[in-house]
Amino acid sequence: MGRRRSDRWVPGSPFSLEEEARGVEVRELPEPLPLHAWFQLPDRLIRRSDARAYRFTRDAVWVEAGCGETKLAAWVWRSSVKHRRQVGATQV
Repeated sequence: MGRRRSDRWVPGSPFSLEEEARGVEVRELPEPLPLHAWFQLPDRLIRRSDARAYRFTRDAVWVEAGCGETKLAAWVWRSSVKHRRQVGATQV
């Protein structure tokens, strides 16, 4: 659940896929890839955010959005992200 801090709302940590679900063969991206990601938060709010992908597996992507106390970071299903720019088939 989110909490209030210094007169502003801070979201709870999003749910992240476990290793069994995401896969063990993790590949790093040469540079962060801008995308839109859906995060599921503990209060069951599903939030779409401008984010960046840093690594991926066959089924999942590690994404980070925001910064500081409001930063969201999690492993999410690849189907829950949408590229903000057109990418080739060899990338995520």
